[in-house]
Amino acid sequence: MAPGVNTYGTVAGVEKLVGDLVASRTFAVGTMPSLAQVEGILDDVASDLNRELESAGYTVPVTSADATALAFLGASNNYGAAAVVLGMLPFGGFNPDAAEDAQNRAEMYQGRLNHALKMVQEQRLKAAMTTQRLANVFAGSQEDEDGNAKLPLFKRDDDFYPGGWKSFTE
Repeated sequence: MAPGVNTYGTVAGVEKLVGDLVASRTFAVGTMPSLAQVEGILDDVASDLNRELESAGYTVPVTSADATALAFLGASNNYGAAAVVLGMLPFGGFNPDAAEDAQNRAEMYQGRLNHALKMVQEQRLKAAMTTQRLANVFAGSQEDEDGNAKLPLFKRDDDFYPGGWKSFTE
């Protein structure tokens, strides 16, 4: 199995970070973790990245047209997968939510993935978007509680005051 088409990282990228866990520095069928496990982890981390990208309004998957964003997501995918691989080992347990103050490699890699996810959430990634940042922001409400369209705010019964007459000619 190879990493999916929506995956930004590579097995070679993970091997660069945590290849020292296996004797040959290359994940294979008989290593712990195996090549298939590392590929699956890459796909899982990419799913997390794509979920955040999609919810922030980015086009998923990010394509080679956005080269800088693609390289950033590739590195982030590798960091996240390396953190999961290190977390699989008996000595590598850590809390991924408390990776701000890195005490070991797994926490450092998880911190880099968390930073990438935060950048995506804050829409600080320069990549193609399906929904622009303020596309769905409106000042005031467009409809009342019954679903009827409201008049613009500054034209809505300017001369009417509760308990008063609507006009002098009525």
